[in-house]
Amino acid sequence: MTKRDIENLIHQYGDVLSCFFQYMSDMVFLMSVEEGTRFRYVLMNPPAMQAARLTEEAYGRLIEEVYSDEKAANLNSMYREAVASGKPTHYTTYDEIIGESVLTPIYNSEGVCTHVFAVTRDITERKQLETQLEFMAYHDVLTGLPNRRLLLDRMQQAMSQATRKGNQLAVLYLDCDYFKEINDTWGHDVGDEFLRVLAKRLTSCVRDVDTVARLGGDEFVLLLTSLDTAEEAAKVASRVLEALKKPFLIQQHRFHLTMSIGIALFPNDGPDSSQLLRHADKALYRAKEAGRNQFCFYSAPTE
Repeated sequence: MTKRDIENLIHQYGDVLSCFFQYMSDMVFLMSVEEGTRFRYVLMNPPAMQAARLTEEAYGRLIEEVYSDEKAANLNSMYREAVASGKPTHYTTYDEIIGESVLTPIYNSEGVCTHVFAVTRDITERKQLETQLEFMAYHDVLTGLPNRRLLLDRMQQAMSQATRKGNQLAVLYLDCDYFKEINDTWGHDVGDEFLRVLAKRLTSCVRDVDTVARLGGDEFVLLLTSLDTAEEAAKVASRVLEALKKPFLIQQHRFHLTMSIGIALFPNDGPDSSQLLRHADKALYRAKEAGRNQFCFYSAPTE
């Protein structure tokens, strides 16, 4: 199909094409090809002009006459690859919008590529939803902290690293003392806001390389990596208990709350994540039985 053929087609079916382009939500570009390496704007529909920030003044102009050098180079590269491939070429571009494009080369009777027809769909909302769903799969919705699934993944990575380097890691299992009283006294809205504030306090007690995860309810886990001694885990546990001494002010309600903490160390207290969590949980209940508001290390039962 030659340029004249396309012009005749547009002239013959101008009203139909105009209506079609006017209400088509996808972005449509028709580019003429010069020497297989340069591309001129022939036709665009309104969504294309709006997204590309172009007007009909772009018609007849080369890409490099419309855009900055960097953007023109990227667009020219896409169109040249489509021409070179000789078949529809798919791209996903990340700019102000995320666009999913198909560039289709058009040939005349002599087998020469005269035009490239490009259709781009705005998939920004879809990608944002995918990102949100992926985040929700690995994070606690209420606090934004890693959930059990992400915690177990990080524990596995941390244990592999500790084995290679010959150091330790610690799992601190945390449970609020008498958290149920907050929900029973002031309601779940106050309880939820308290958990969000608590999550921030716990995060402030650890390093960036460590992990604070929420398993559910008022149960949290701290994963401390690259430790040389058990005393380092004890210092973090003490830091947490100290941070909780500051009263909580939630929706004009002021109260204090403490936590009990159980600590298990890798590799001494378990070879895998499930055993470490189980032993840290046992140490937690020892801390509660000993009077709460304290931490205990796991100790294997004596025979």
